[in-house]
Amino acid sequence: MTTEKHATSSDAEKGFSRADTGNTAITQSLPFKPHTAPSGKVLDALSANETKGLSEQEAKKRLEQYGLNRLKPPKKPSLIKICLRQIGNAMTVILIAAMAVSFGTMDWISGGVIGALVILNVTVGTITEWQAEKTVASLESVGAPQATVMRTAGGTESSTKIIAVEEVVPGDLVLVKNGDIIPADGRVLEGHCSNLECDEAFLTGESLPVAKQSDPIDEEDCPVGDQLSMVFSGAQVTKGRARVVITSTGMNTEIGKIAQALDSKAKKTDTGFAAYWYKFKVIMGVAETTPLQIKLNKLAYFLLGCSILIAIIVVASTGFKDVPLSVATYAVAAAVSILPASLIAVVSLTLARASTDLAQRNALVRRMDAIEALAGVENVCSDKTGTLTVGRMVVRKFWVPALDPRANESAPVNTKRGQAYSFETGSDPFYPRGEVRSDREEISPGGAVLDLKRKPQRKNSDTSTPENDPDAQELELSEQVILVDEQEHGLRDLGLCASLCNQATLSRPVDNESQWEANGDPTEIALQVAAHKLGHGKPFLTHSRPHPQRADSVRSGHSGRPPIAGSRGHYEQVIEHPFDSTVKRMSIAYRFVPDDKTEGHVQCYLKGAVERVFELCTSVHGEELTDERKKDIMVKVDALAAQGLRVLALCGKRLPARAVDEVKSAPRDQFERDFAFLGLAGIFDPPRKESPGAVADCLRAGITPRMLTGDHPATATAIALNIGILEKAYSKEAVMTGQQFDALSEDEIDKLPELPLVVARCAPETKVRMVDAIHRRGQKTVMTGDGVNDSPALKRADVGVGMGTGSDVAKQSSRIVLSDDNFSTIIRAIRKGRSVFKNLAKFLLYLLSGNLAEIIVLMIGLAFKDENDQSVFPLSAVAALWINTLAAGPPALALGLEPTAVDAMEQPPTSFHHIFNLEFYIDLVFYGVLMGSLSLVNFVIVLWGYFPGDLGRYCNEGDSEICDPVFQARATCFATLVIILMIHGLECKHFNKGIFQVNLKDNKVLLWSVFVLALGTFPVVYIPVINNKVFLHGALKWEWGIVFGMIFVYLACTELYKWCKRIYFRRTHVPEPSRGPSDKTLKMETTIAPV
Repeated sequence: MTTEKHATSSDAEKGFSRADTGNTAITQSLPFKPHTAPSGKVLDALSANETKGLSEQEAKKRLEQYGLNRLKPPKKPSLIKICLRQIGNAMTVILIAAMAVSFGTMDWISGGVIGALVILNVTVGTITEWQAEKTVASLESVGAPQATVMRTAGGTESSTKIIAVEEVVPGDLVLVKNGDIIPADGRVLEGHCSNLECDEAFLTGESLPVAKQSDPIDEEDCPVGDQLSMVFSGAQVTKGRARVVITSTGMNTEIGKIAQALDSKAKKTDTGFAAYWYKFKVIMGVAETTPLQIKLNKLAYFLLGCSILIAIIVVASTGFKDVPLSVATYAVAAAVSILPASLIAVVSLTLARASTDLAQRNALVRRMDAIEALAGVENVCSDKTGTLTVGRMVVRKFWVPALDPRANESAPVNTKRGQAYSFETGSDPFYPRGEVRSDREEISPGGAVLDLKRKPQRKNSDTSTPENDPDAQELELSEQVILVDEQEHGLRDLGLCASLCNQATLSRPVDNESQWEANGDPTEIALQVAAHKLGHGKPFLTHSRPHPQRADSVRSGHSGRPPIAGSRGHYEQVIEHPFDSTVKRMSIAYRFVPDDKTEGHVQCYLKGAVERVFELCTSVHGEELTDERKKDIMVKVDALAAQGLRVLALCGKRLPARAVDEVKSAPRDQFERDFAFLGLAGIFDPPRKESPGAVADCLRAGITPRMLTGDHPATATAIALNIGILEKAYSKEAVMTGQQFDALSEDEIDKLPELPLVVARCAPETKVRMVDAIHRRGQKTVMTGDGVNDSPALKRADVGVGMGTGSDVAKQSSRIVLSDDNFSTIIRAIRKGRSVFKNLAKFLLYLLSGNLAEIIVLMIGLAFKDENDQSVFPLSAVAALWINTLAAGPPALALGLEPTAVDAMEQPPTSFHHIFNLEFYIDLVFYGVLMGSLSLVNFVIVLWGYFPGDLGRYCNEGDSEICDPVFQARATCFATLVIILMIHGLECKHFNKGIFQVNLKDNKVLLWSVFVLALGTFPVVYIPVINNKVFLHGALKWEWGIVFGMIFVYLACTELYKWCKRIYFRRTHVPEPSRGPSDKTLKMETTIAPV
């Protein structure tokens, strides 16, 4: 084999981190075109094993040789670009203008102070945005495709392993299935391709998926679209499954070649005015960022326009004649005062911090604005399996339409009573051993929901066995145990169907302390474990083996070999029609090859939702499946579903060996005809322990939880009642099937008093209709999904939530990905979203009310005229800049990091729809006017109450004895405004509760910011030169009395205002949600830690 290997030393040195920017373009060239050669030849050329895959050591070696499997590395956050963005910020531009004016007027001290503030503001903003950018960069990989590969670790037994796509190397064996994204170019292996179809529109332009094959293509130079034996990186699997061997990775794949061409083309055409304009928009923060950031940036530019207007007003106070240089500096300072200097930095840090917190709690945020959107949702539409339930399913019941469990023969058909079997399950649900017992009681409606840890029991109805005789009871129970070699033929056939109509695999523990592992769909895993317990493990049915010895009891668990159930031969797969969510079933065909070389047969199996399977069945155990028998079976289905079991129907049919070619070529709808009904499987998936508390929190918060599941209506209803989605006295419209919901027109849906809380047998299209129906009611919703067909609903929902175990397409269509697939994690995310929303409102109120207070002081101060008819400023330009940047910034930043409020999930969603509502504006005006007025009142008290009201001359220019009263008044105004602003930061912790009703210790960053900055007032007031030359004010003496007096006035007014608000809201409060949790004490905090 001639293979060019370009090792990148930088990759090896950096350990292949996601932020690595080393050269990852690679070349892996075979001496032949892989699509023209048999798959075995490709495997040999790549030194790969068809069944074991690469060893971990070999994979690591190839990763070092070929580099990471990616088109181009993700962009690193650029410190220089971030710094330039901070300098280009509206606030910084105004400060630089103020500095230029100061230097231009020879005011070196003011210019130097403003320059220091520019450096400080840019430094703090750069560090903050740098941290936020790093967080965003680390989240870029969230929801990125993963690959399932076969690897051998240490020994000879291979196992499947899920790895990052970047770690895939040439020669890897990759398992692909419906919904996956192909990780790299690969060759389909013979004997491992089942109805594989891929969407390659991005390569070929063909809108229809391409059916793949394992046979080689004769034409060597055929187009990519005709290379049917190859799969290509980035293609989406739309149907089927296959095993492929990777031939090319990284930039050497077909999509890599396209990426190179596109990249070079972009560099040539990305010119002109449009390109510069777009770059300007990016720099200004109104493009290539989240919608929330764009809104806030636009707010900043609106305030910039207001600041220019204010500057014009200040200059206009002189009549535009002989404008003093000090007035020019003051105009710039007044203009700056309306700009919230820390706005962008605080928003970035708040969202980045929230994303990090959620990532630590299994909610991986792909788009930052999703956090804010979560706050106002009124509905959460969730899957059941694995989200509301644990997702580790176990088979609890098999039901066979047979009279009794007689051994090694067929019992007469009996659909009215039938024979049920119970499966024992231990602490490890994947452990393929356990007792299987025949039930003596008939399955009947009204049974209780099964407990996962409870062993199957029955009431002792045999009068000949005393209930108080333990030996007699043990003997009776032992007689119920089903032995591997003594199964009734109906049970044996049901077990074979469960095993063979199945693609799940079980793996032995790696050591004595580990548990068994499984790979595949949770439902199929449960069926495979049950089949193993019956002695029908798929690995032993599909491989030729030595002549079977006497089978041992599964109960003993001491067999010298894996349990094999009687059949002398093995099965070879012919064709598979994978599970399709639209038809809710799966079918498969095998060729049975006898050990004695006699003619075999073709065995076909089918499993799926009972309603979708019944229509394909014509017989039951050799007898006609009449309507009466169907009704009898449906009674059993409803009885099992009412116990919280997920019910599947299993069917089979036997064809002669000569029908192999016909089965291969037959369309799916033709193949899935004339099946024989074999029995039912009842699968138990217990609710997560957190689910009831999470649902209760939803209801308490005015959020409606809805369950959209593919399960039977009775199963879904049982689980919904268990966790509180449904009340005991629920209405008829609260539970619907997908067919019933889809049959309604939009007008009929809109006329429903309430949308259904449970939709069973739900198809992906039903989810889309549910989202649209919710939107038509003016509400927002979260939608969960894991399948390819869920993508439209995920995109259409306000917040699409993908499952970590779901398809790559679903994850990439989502805003948030749950790594633990847990419903309670969604509620955590909503709680964090509400916290972020309130924190945004808190620091916006703090910043904007502080700016309004400054503007009131600075603008009204223009009315104070000295002997030369020039305005005397209540605050110097430097003092105004100090307050707006240094004094206001840290508390605002700390408010953005406020912990989640205790009552975050006790407010209706409407409280989180708009930040800038009427309450916000009233608060803004009240606090701004109050703080500005109190500061001005102190200025007036000192100047006219203590001093005779002499405003002196040229007191805006420098220090002189005649300006002492003005300097003292300025110092009093400055100290009053700064200290009140610090206390205002504490008041902004809650909009309605007073400062004495909140926990001040839960945000130590805010406490320290307030304490340090309040103390910082003293050196500014008392240190010579700084006070009289820079800030143009004097040292306070008796004035501290009125400063603290105004602080008490502020506290009194604020507490009175909040008290009036509380009374008002109590009287006009929005009514509680129409439906609350039945258990008022039930909360999610009892099972998980709050965010």
